[in-house]
Amino acid sequence: MILCVSLNPAVDKMLKINNINIGKVNRASLESVHAGGKAVNVAFDLRLQGEDAFVTGFVGGRCGRMIVEELKERNMPNRFIMLSSETRRNMNYIDSLGNVTEILEGGHMVDARSEEEFLHLYMNLVKKADMVVLSGSLPIGLSDAFYATLTDIANREGVPACLDTSGAALTQAISHSPFLIKPNLSELENLTNHKYDITSLDEGFENFFESASFKNVMLSDLKDLQGMGIAIICVTFGKRGLLLYAKNEVIVCDAPKVQVVNTVGSGDCVLAALIHSLMKQVPLHECARYASAVSSAHVNTLNVGDIDPALVAELTKKVKYASFITD
Repeated sequence: MILCVSLNPAVDKMLKINNINIGKVNRASLESVHAGGKAVNVAFDLRLQGEDAFVTGFVGGRCGRMIVEELKERNMPNRFIMLSSETRRNMNYIDSLGNVTEILEGGHMVDARSEEEFLHLYMNLVKKADMVVLSGSLPIGLSDAFYATLTDIANREGVPACLDTSGAALTQAISHSPFLIKPNLSELENLTNHKYDITSLDEGFENFFESASFKNVMLSDLKDLQGMGIAIICVTFGKRGLLLYAKNEVIVCDAPKVQVVNTVGSGDCVLAALIHSLMKQVPLHECARYASAVSSAHVNTLNVGDIDPALVAELTKKVKYASFITD
């Protein structure tokens, strides 16, 4: 069982709109309203790939009840701590080119008693898990060190923790040896306080591996992170693909081109694809290729968890990759 921890879930509303004109009336067609939040998205994608996912975290109010009801309708096992405050609602405006403008609420308020109840629940659930997903922002009331605490608990039980967050929550947790982290390029730059020039990828993998930005800056930062006990680091590059670093090998994949419909959740499906591949114990380069194909297939769909398996199989064959062996 893969335990997906959603501390700050949301009800996501997707609206299709050609262009947003600030200060004017904008008419949009309502496309979908569904349960969301990064860990919930990961759970949906894991289920699509045949994995046994269990969702836990906090929910509250009408939106919280909507999330629980949708999980039940999808036959996804879950158990949440119920809050008196309202779970957030996010708005996603999608234009004709697939660009997404997101308006994200801060989230519900977690009181000290609810935090204690969740920790007790989490400790029991971790003992039954094969892997833990710690993904998304932290709600109001939880300290920046909360993911670090959850990582420590998983490590004590010998359960790999996969972390996908940003800002102070990521900074606090990396020194507690999560098994895997999945920042995007901007999140990695904020974490390391370095800027990386990856435009050389447009000229080929060899140019990227020979670039000063990779050899002199990024590679050193990746090694430093691995030295903290992080076994696998995946960095997503958007339309340029992704990078996977494990042991002494850096693997870079491109992203097959598709028609972009919606980019929301594309990073979440990368994490789900990596976990699925790791559970199957396939070679790392196949993990990376599959994750890149799944991400491209995802942006071709409107809703999370609606990826076409046939398209994934087709795109996987098109993914190009190269590897760099470190010292």
